[in-house]
Amino acid sequence: MPVARSGTLWRWIFAILLIALSAPFFWYSKHEFPHGGSPLGLAYGIAGFLLILLLAFFGIRKRWYRSTWGTLEQWLQAHIYLGLLVLAVLLFHAGGRFSDAIAVTALVLAVIVVFSGVVGAILYATIPRLLTDVESNLTVDEISDQLNQLGRQMARIASAKSPQFQRTYSQLMRQSVPGWLAGWRLLFSEPRAATRQSTTEWSSLLGSVPKDEAEDLRQMLVLSRQRRELLLRLIYQQRYKNVLEAWLYVHVPFTILLLVMSVVHVAAVFYYGPIR
Repeated sequence: MPVARSGTLWRWIFAILLIALSAPFFWYSKHEFPHGGSPLGLAYGIAGFLLILLLAFFGIRKRWYRSTWGTLEQWLQAHIYLGLLVLAVLLFHAGGRFSDAIAVTALVLAVIVVFSGVVGAILYATIPRLLTDVESNLTVDEISDQLNQLGRQMARIASAKSPQFQRTYSQLMRQSVPGWLAGWRLLFSEPRAATRQSTTEWSSLLGSVPKDEAEDLRQMLVLSRQRRELLLRLIYQQRYKNVLEAWLYVHVPFTILLLVMSVVHVAAVFYYGPIR
């Protein structure tokens, strides 16, 4: 699979770069205390700043459909592993000294961005697979029309029936509407788990109405299950997409803040000089 090949390649690149960047730091620390203002610290700082700019380019590359600079999957793998590498480079740059408030803020932002990036990579690897289990060829409007149509069919079957039948109809309609925060709870359950209980209750429901209405109730139970499954599909589909959008609202703003603080830090170094 292309994903596996590119992932393995970038794991090797990450390991090699990490070793190559670690060796000078540990060698230098034996002879002189490392810090951001030392020649090696400045080199790490420049490398970290360039890596941050390169990682920010991934957001542009995702929307640059005509670009031939590698596939989107290759850029994603590079984004993940170079993001992890940035943390090591920034720590080497600081050399364990965190006296500069701007630099510390940038480092904290980098930790948040990298951690949220790892979470995002996990989400983008799992949610599309989950979406294939719940998505259909129907649009949201088409699903809504089908839900309304099934509800009308159930109402027609229940009309002019016994009070017991009417109570069962009202109960089924209430059950087909998930409660508060149901969509988020569904993220941690099986897609059809919520419909299994109603299936096991069919026998008791059929026995609660007059015998001449049992067949009509059976038809209504089938329609009710179809209606609930459509609702569950719609909720799953929307919640999965909402999770990805919510993640972007965390990752992107903090990335922008990291870029701003990095530029401010570089400008301060040029203006005041490196901290010795």
